[in-house]
Amino acid sequence: MAENYDVVIVGAGPSGTLAAKHAALGGAKVVILERAAIPGQKNMSGSYFFKSFMEECWPGFKDQDFLDGHIKLGGVQFAWTPDNDYKFYGMIVQPGAETMYEMQTVFRNETDPWVAEECKKSGAEIVCATVSDAIWDGDRVIGVKSDKGDFLAPIVMDCSGLHAILGRRTGLTNWGPDKVMLGLKYIFKGDPDELRKLMNTYFDDEGNEVDYGAFPIFAGNRPEFWGAHCVCEPGRDGTINLIIYQCLAEMIANKTNIHQRAQWMLNMPPYKNILDASDFVYCNFHCLASGDLVGYVKKSYMKGMMIMGDAGGFAQPLDNFGANCAQMQGIIAGKLAAEMVKEKDYSLEKFAEFEARWKETWIADDNVPEVNRVMRNGSIDVVIDAMDEAMNFFFQKKFENYAYPAIIGGMLPKFLPVMGELPVIVGAMEGILRTGVRKAGDMMALLSGD
Repeated sequence: MAENYDVVIVGAGPSGTLAAKHAALGGAKVVILERAAIPGQKNMSGSYFFKSFMEECWPGFKDQDFLDGHIKLGGVQFAWTPDNDYKFYGMIVQPGAETMYEMQTVFRNETDPWVAEECKKSGAEIVCATVSDAIWDGDRVIGVKSDKGDFLAPIVMDCSGLHAILGRRTGLTNWGPDKVMLGLKYIFKGDPDELRKLMNTYFDDEGNEVDYGAFPIFAGNRPEFWGAHCVCEPGRDGTINLIIYQCLAEMIANKTNIHQRAQWMLNMPPYKNILDASDFVYCNFHCLASGDLVGYVKKSYMKGMMIMGDAGGFAQPLDNFGANCAQMQGIIAGKLAAEMVKEKDYSLEKFAEFEARWKETWIADDNVPEVNRVMRNGSIDVVIDAMDEAMNFFFQKKFENYAYPAIIGGMLPKFLPVMGELPVIVGAMEGILRTGVRKAGDMMALLSGD
């Protein structure tokens, strides 16, 4: 027999729990269907949240014991490899731990269960169930099918992640390989003291251990677009998170395997020495949208349903951080659902308000997948190759006792191939320029009094 609710939410992640909280606080009868036995259990182990925003969403977060011992980041290194060897070109950004204070590293299998319990305090239910399809009444979604039975509601929300089955079943999403990046995470346990020596961490005045970016974020595009980084947690029993990402489209085209890249990464300094002395714990996988060329879902609502967070592709296309997008959309959807239940208005126009409201926020401005063209089409490789040739020329001639004017004069032609990539680079800025011009227009209108 079907269970009846005002709101059925699929997924107990950042958007689902906040949507449930605000809908329940507004008087709606709400259930979250979460396929993991414990919320957060299926997530990749390491992650981060914006600390103050998380506290705003879930008061008491900053005082929880599960934050103790987590590393604070004081800087970031970024390195692009042109040839899958030991050549790297990039940058080091070290604004300091005070500037990066908001970047709170967490283990989602610790934070998500706490958030779920806080969500229940608002009156929402959480049921462990795997959703397999939507239930229809004509062209309106009126519930979902699951391994625990049918759940009916005039409002359904898909918050289940990029792989969202419900989004595909309803036609709101149909992500292809260009959208999907496969993430592989290896978890190791190392000696905390040895990790501290390698990372050269320090403790700030508040007792937080700070990492100034000892482990670079690596990236490349030969033969597939990929990225990799490592987060070490000496204060959390020496936990080491090694994460590798690969774009699915290039993996298919080049017949590569993410484990090949992982093995390359495991043998890269400075990882190899510390990992050789560490114990492998497990690996897991996750689908995400970093580096995608698609952007957000074309439409985030239909009769009876809204889609948000990763399920709708709502993550910053360049760095794929999407927890804040999901949280903001969850708040918007939850408050709107409470209004709809109170007014008994489940019209398409009311569901459309969800999209209108999130488009009034910064989320709309962050939909700029164009920025990834320079990485995905090889333009950045042309730039890096030119830089590599120029630097090889520089050191070769320097050691041959050439004068600097002659060296610099010889380096300049090495950058001529970059000129051919300028249209692509400028085109990649399209979304940013579009938003900037609009914002500038809004500002000028404000200043002129129009």
